[in-house]
Amino acid sequence: MSAWLAVLLVVAAVNPPRRRLELSSDARAVSAGALVTLLALIGLGLAGDTLLAALDITAPTFRVGVGLVLFVRAAVDLVTAPADPGPGDAGSDGPLVPVFFPVLFRPEVGLVAIAVAVDAGLGAMAVGAAGAFLLLLGLMRTARARYLPGLGMVVSTLLIVLAVDRIVDGVFAL
Repeated sequence: MSAWLAVLLVVAAVNPPRRRLELSSDARAVSAGALVTLLALIGLGLAGDTLLAALDITAPTFRVGVGLVLFVRAAVDLVTAPADPGPGDAGSDGPLVPVFFPVLFRPEVGLVAIAVAVDAGLGAMAVGAAGAFLLLLGLMRTARARYLPGLGMVVSTLLIVLAVDRIVDGVFAL
């Protein structure tokens, strides 16, 4: 997997436009939650080879599994509306709940962090995650614009394409 494709996969798995719609406008809480998520993803990336070895899973098999999870998650995101952040005050979100979990640190994002770190290296995974969270923070500066749902759907469609790529790549590497 090339580095640019790895970065794109991480950004698409995070899907910043859709995540923006699921968060309140508290940029400080989102910044802190994004930093915690980035650190967690780097930790998963560092442990990726060890985790796969401990679970006796080959990299190609893991690629297929990650591709299937990404395909399902992207399809669900494509056909459902984003969760409403709720009626709380702008300062009611904490950086851990609900920003870090369940909005930013989701199973498919963790799996992608491991897969990209194993296939393309920790650097590509960290650049992709940092880029996704910087994009999310940039979107926090805008109002919940009407274009965000459509942009989120475009990213979900891109994720479906990348998921199929991961599945095919994994199958041919078996």
